[in-house]
Amino acid sequence: MEIVKIAAVCLVAAVLAKVIQPTNRDLAAVLSLSAVIFGAFIALNGIYEVITGIRGILSGAGIAESYITLAFKALGICFISELCSQSCRDCGETALGSVIDIAGRTAVALLCVPLLREFIGVVRSVLEK
Repeated sequence: MEIVKIAAVCLVAAVLAKVIQPTNRDLAAVLSLSAVIFGAFIALNGIYEVITGIRGILSGAGIAESYITLAFKALGICFISELCSQSCRDCGETALGSVIDIAGRTAVALLCVPLLREFIGVVRSVLEK
């Protein structure tokens, strides 16, 4: 029950940060950031099993390994950019959070360029026949 550990740590850190914030904003921010990092590491411990299970299902369905890898990269970019942008917004830096959102979307779009190129090639070959 990793979610219970993550939720408990984050809830305690949030309450402590709110209590500390009026007297020491810097310490409250460090406390919140530490809880985020702790929660992320605990959550990432179980990700290997999830990835292995999904890879097995998708490879059994005949989906190419390159597509599976591309999907996992895109998912990772989404998780990282969302976590970082929300952390920036929590610190009051909404402009930085927006920049991270745009950078994450751009990175996912760049990942899709080879896939789009292959898709157009398939469409061309179908139209030529």
